[in-house]
Amino acid sequence: MNRIFSYRNNFIESIPDTTDNIYLKYSFHTKRRNPTLFFVPSMYTIARGSRHNIGETYGKIKFKNINDYDIKRQVTTGSISSYRKTMPVMLDYIIPDLYNISLFNDHILSPFYSKNSKYYRYNISDTDGNNAIVSFKPRITNTQLVNGSAEVDRLTGRILRVTLKGNYDMIHFNVSADMGNDSYGNPLLPTLCQTEAGFRFLGNDIDAHFLLVLDNKTSLPDSTNTSDIKLMDSIRPIPLADNEKEAYRIYIEEKTPRDTLNSKSFRRKTKLRKIAWDIIGDHMLNSIKAENERVYIKFSPLVNPLYMSYSGSRGLSYKINMGARYNFSANSNITLSPHMGYNFKIKQWYFNIPMRYTYNKKHDAWTELTWKTGNRITNSSVLDILKNETRDTIDFSSLDLDYFDDHMLQLKSNISLFKHFNVSVGCVYHQRNAVNKKILELIGKPSVYKSFAPQVTLGFVPYKSGPIFTANYERSIPNVLGSDTKYEKWEFDLSFKKKLNLLSKYSFRVGGGFYTNKSTDYFVDFSNFRENYIPGGWDDDWSGNFQLLNSQWYNASKYYIRTNFSYESPLLLLTWMPVVGRYIETERIYVSVLQIEYTKPYFEIGYGFTTRYLSIGAFGSFLEGKPKEFGCKFTFELFRKW
Repeated sequence: MNRIFSYRNNFIESIPDTTDNIYLKYSFHTKRRNPTLFFVPSMYTIARGSRHNIGETYGKIKFKNINDYDIKRQVTTGSISSYRKTMPVMLDYIIPDLYNISLFNDHILSPFYSKNSKYYRYNISDTDGNNAIVSFKPRITNTQLVNGSAEVDRLTGRILRVTLKGNYDMIHFNVSADMGNDSYGNPLLPTLCQTEAGFRFLGNDIDAHFLLVLDNKTSLPDSTNTSDIKLMDSIRPIPLADNEKEAYRIYIEEKTPRDTLNSKSFRRKTKLRKIAWDIIGDHMLNSIKAENERVYIKFSPLVNPLYMSYSGSRGLSYKINMGARYNFSANSNITLSPHMGYNFKIKQWYFNIPMRYTYNKKHDAWTELTWKTGNRITNSSVLDILKNETRDTIDFSSLDLDYFDDHMLQLKSNISLFKHFNVSVGCVYHQRNAVNKKILELIGKPSVYKSFAPQVTLGFVPYKSGPIFTANYERSIPNVLGSDTKYEKWEFDLSFKKKLNLLSKYSFRVGGGFYTNKSTDYFVDFSNFRENYIPGGWDDDWSGNFQLLNSQWYNASKYYIRTNFSYESPLLLLTWMPVVGRYIETERIYVSVLQIEYTKPYFEIGYGFTTRYLSIGAFGSFLEGKPKEFGCKFTFELFRKW
């Protein structure tokens, strides 16, 4: 086992820029299906039509490392359109990284990595020659662990053949890889890898088969780009199985008109069906993604309940993310990344639309225009001022007079002056509209406040993947674009994320800010300390934020000092419990501290875990050393990697 653990370091540590001929075959057999399959990302294609689908690709693959590669498709055939991707998540399972911490792109702990050995039991038996059979199984049942066996060269510790069985992210998989012989270019890459997978969800039952073959002898000209089935027949390294031939036969039969009289009608119906189903249906229910050397476009589904999240303080939210990029050259591009969402608690749409033009990637030089709306700001001091000024019996607390919707427009430019130092300058314009305009106007108070302010941000990163330190200064200028709000503020922030062994990591954030000048107590609006009604994405957006903090606290003080810490690990606490532990992918611990004006330190402590279905967190807050509040939060995690 020590020879296996040290093989990579002793013989070959990494994959140099390797280019090889690749053959990839994939097939799907739909045993059972129902309408819920339409809502599973990337499964729209096989949610209707034939129950047998097949696809083949032959081309070139270029590796940067085992989990980072580009495939240039030269010949593509099959019953699935070349611009479609069905279960692309399965591509993670076609090239196992046997000697690394994780087998497949940051998940599944490898049994052949020394620090993971405490989670596995091993059994070694000899063969007739110089090889040995190593069988392994987990000490605990968990989705991050696998069982199987490997044939190993006893002298060097090189794995010759391996079988891996596991269950992760709704997929039961069985991977069999042949790592080739000494004549192959790199022993870290398989020459042949077969992956059998099963997907079961709400009555849907689908089997998938993927076959990868590297070290193919046939090389095609770089200009080749075709869907010629005859060419694929001539270069296919392994013959098709009978069921795969049958899938081709069914596809060709369904595609061909039954007679010439109906051919025109057939084409018309096919075209209408393509418009109605392929364009509208597919794009409404699943992510849209298109990419070439210059253009990249991606949209999240417009109708998908899996993009919802909930917390007791912020309520139920639904979000939609989009992204587009156009590359002018290798060193410049323009990107548009709108983020939109709806919060059901306050019944309001939010959107954030940044458009960035990068003109020098090497020096991180870019200019960005951002339009953002829906950021609701509140301050209880508004009610105090109104009560003191009006001196009547009106119950202002029931009228939402302390709530304002913020519309923001920002122009910002950034450049890296030195290797570890960058500076950005710009300006920001805010227009804050009262939620209840009529009442404020009746009592003679403004319902709209505007501000215009230049801003400067300095950033410092002492080393690659190191902590990020930023300092921001912002001061408003009156009478510019109707600006009627004076203020001057400073903010400082230090954030750091560190990956540890065994897929663990921690994140740390500390920062503070203060106002040196304010003309009104209505608005205290910090950039790094504010309420966020729409979470950012699928990744854990709970780290670095307060989960139970009352929204009014964000705007009740002229200064703040905050610290947030989180630790993440796949095998921490609940993982070791029977039954429930087998489904937990990641666990997290959260600790947050806040100091603002007029209060003693505020503490939040939380624990959360992620399964294939949900991320769930439980949080408790403390003020003046006494328990204050307890709450839970969850986000849908189902198919987040699909």
